[in-house]
Amino acid sequence: MKIFCNSVHFFSENQRSKFSFKGTPQKIYGMDVRNYQDALKYWEVLKSAKYLDAHCNSAYDKFIRKENYSFLDKLTSYYDKSNFVEKFCDYTGFPNLRNISDKIDSVFKNCMNQISYSLNRSNYNSPYDIIDFGYDPTCSLGLRKAFPGSDLDKGYIIIRGNEYESKNGGRELVDNFKGELWENLDQRIVSLNHPNTEISIYTKKQIEDMLSSLDEKAAKVEKDLLVKQSLGTLAAMAAASPFMLIDGGALAGLLLAKYFKKPYVTTDPYEAGKFNRKLASKIVGKDERENAKNFAFFIEIVRANLKRKPFGKSDSIFSRIKESPFAQNSNVTQVEAWQNKINNGYLKSKLRNRMQLESDFYSMSTDTKYDLVKDVIKYGTDDQGSRFSQYFKNDDDIANRYERLLQSLK
Repeated sequence: MKIFCNSVHFFSENQRSKFSFKGTPQKIYGMDVRNYQDALKYWEVLKSAKYLDAHCNSAYDKFIRKENYSFLDKLTSYYDKSNFVEKFCDYTGFPNLRNISDKIDSVFKNCMNQISYSLNRSNYNSPYDIIDFGYDPTCSLGLRKAFPGSDLDKGYIIIRGNEYESKNGGRELVDNFKGELWENLDQRIVSLNHPNTEISIYTKKQIEDMLSSLDEKAAKVEKDLLVKQSLGTLAAMAAASPFMLIDGGALAGLLLAKYFKKPYVTTDPYEAGKFNRKLASKIVGKDERENAKNFAFFIEIVRANLKRKPFGKSDSIFSRIKESPFAQNSNVTQVEAWQNKINNGYLKSKLRNRMQLESDFYSMSTDTKYDLVKDVIKYGTDDQGSRFSQYFKNDDDIANRYERLLQSLK
């Protein structure tokens, strides 16, 4: 989901003022870097998202980020570079991919739980209780092959909310949580600053309201697509055997299971998103279509994680999701199709290269190790160079791959 340059997608106007969020990175002043200890202190400052803000990418924004990263260029001796690399690896788990991924999980969970506790302390109704959280199980983190500064790909948090949120649709609760996350999540471990990404946060009532507004249309789309497919299948069967007797009810059940309740097999977003494209054509308002599109990216990952780890998820919202035609048929992420490919041996080349790096790293020279660590640090805002692109670059242009589907959902 895209975060626009003014970041209205991430914060309300009040929240941007409260958290000094201006949509541009803040410059770090007054720090000299003479040795690796100074560099580590500078790096610690970069745990704060405000010094790396990549939600706008003007030449000025890039210049400020470059200046804030410039401390990395001031270490020149073998001693300082070696010690910085050692401390970086100790803190992040690098290059052990599982250790890094576990650290990301731990830092995110601890931050999220601390925010929930802090915001709930003065409120008896505990609207910030966390019902569920997660991320795409097929992303680098889900596969335990993440780098420090990775994002939570399609990350989400569901908070409880309360009876008062009807006054503003839960926006204040969500904005408060997002603001605290922006202020407190350690960007050196898990970044909120990859361009065009954000963690989706919804209250329970917001989810219920969205499903209520979408499910009636979704049920009609499900029926329309089922009937269309049934007619096509009947015609094919009749052509193959004109005298065959067909049980219409059994056929409908077969088709429903085949086309709606089992994972799609294609990872082509446009083809896989047939249900969502049809649904978008039935939604009149542009804002409503945008909300439905964004909600689909969120609810599909909730559904995927519910399928994989259903234990302990007893809140009524999970039953609502299981019963929802929209939640069950939506397919803009192709998460199950990607999982099928992974189960059959597919793995992105950058992740295979990262696996090889786990052993190769220790035979690298100190200068090469340090140059790689510099790029891993800059990866938190996608500002890394091209020298080590084999560890960062996707096999295809994801934005281009999704362009046709996203245009059709507008």
